[in-house]
Amino acid sequence: MNRTFSLDDPGTPEQEWREALRAKALPSLDLSPLRRLVVVSAHPDDETLGVGGLIAQAARADLTVDVVVLTDGAASHPGSPTHSPEALRRIREQEVRHAIELLAPGASVRTLALPDGALADHLDEAVDAVVETIGLDGASTLLLSPWHLDRHPDHEAAAQACALASTRTDAHHLGYPVWAWHWSSVDEFPWESAVSVALREDDQDRKVAALAAHTSQVEPLSDAPGDEVLLPDRVVRHFHRDVEVLLPQAPADDDALDALHGSNSDPWDVESSWYEQRKRAVTLGLLPRRHYGSVLEVGCSIGVLTADLAQRADRVVGIDSSAHAVQAARSRVPANATVHVMDTPHEWPSDRFDLVVLSEVGYFLSPGDWAALLARVEQSLTDDGEVLLCHWLPQPKGWPMNGEVVHTTALEHLCRNGRRVVAQYRDDSVRAEVVGPTPIEP
Repeated sequence: MNRTFSLDDPGTPEQEWREALRAKALPSLDLSPLRRLVVVSAHPDDETLGVGGLIAQAARADLTVDVVVLTDGAASHPGSPTHSPEALRRIREQEVRHAIELLAPGASVRTLALPDGALADHLDEAVDAVVETIGLDGASTLLLSPWHLDRHPDHEAAAQACALASTRTDAHHLGYPVWAWHWSSVDEFPWESAVSVALREDDQDRKVAALAAHTSQVEPLSDAPGDEVLLPDRVVRHFHRDVEVLLPQAPADDDALDALHGSNSDPWDVESSWYEQRKRAVTLGLLPRRHYGSVLEVGCSIGVLTADLAQRADRVVGIDSSAHAVQAARSRVPANATVHVMDTPHEWPSDRFDLVVLSEVGYFLSPGDWAALLARVEQSLTDDGEVLLCHWLPQPKGWPMNGEVVHTTALEHLCRNGRRVVAQYRDDSVRAEVVGPTPIEP
């Protein structure tokens, strides 16, 4: 399929789309399980074009509505003789804020002002912003972004950023087509996976008004060459319907931690930093028993703590999702320790363990995956088994949970069925607890 298109081409007439939409029995989007709508746009106006009616509908249903605009939109008229990129940036931010106020009064609007046309070079910043916006509300959040097959590089990058954010937050992610209504055809459109949003008349009216608020896009900047209208009427007609359409998004392969280990042999300076050396000493000092039969370390990274644990156990198993980290760990650990690549919590050792170590791993999982991992831990503990938790307290960028949330959630799961906190430590940077039925040996 050709990835390029031009607005100079006539495109698919809107009448064909309307006839197809009337003939299709698309399932309806159900907003009732949701408490929040987060809409991400690559450019100021994508959100209004694609899902302006849904934004109005969600606000009317008392959902919390957040809009995140990733680029500044300053490249919409690169040959303008009257408007500089900086002027366009200011204009387009004002326009999108006005449009969202018309659609959903009181909704939050966050503008990142990343470079228009180069969003793929700023993917980490986009992911961080979307994850921060969703926070811990992912399970009740619908996350919308431009469709990943919309044939615009910024739309593709926005979809990729949101796919990563949804993986890390548990938000449900769908895409809204914008340019596909122009370049695609009724026959090639993926109707089989689409869902629809029927718009009330007042939702349509709000959307039409919001579209008109993007004056720099729907009207010429001036009569001068280079200031022509960007969105001609035949394109805008696609967005004056009484229905909006959403499509599934491609899932993300979140390889950020493996890439980090691949580019840096010791990404957290675990061998040299005093924080890491001191934390390991505290961690080992909290363990109630002098010696353990079997130990599992989840998220073992390059195996420095794994090697220390091997001095206190008959057998240690380390697991990590990063192949680069596991390769480094295998060259470090002694003979009574083995290290494996495992995508936790989906993959898990079949053995039972006297001690499970969860150190600096919880906040690199989504809240749902952290809960699933804790359930795995409970199932794999021996009757008198213990769990050691140790995490950095400040908020990691790009993930929704910090150390406090990780530990609070873990203790709710683990402190039952006779288990309790038997040892603990905290300072301004780190928190550690041991959960188990075993009293500390004198």
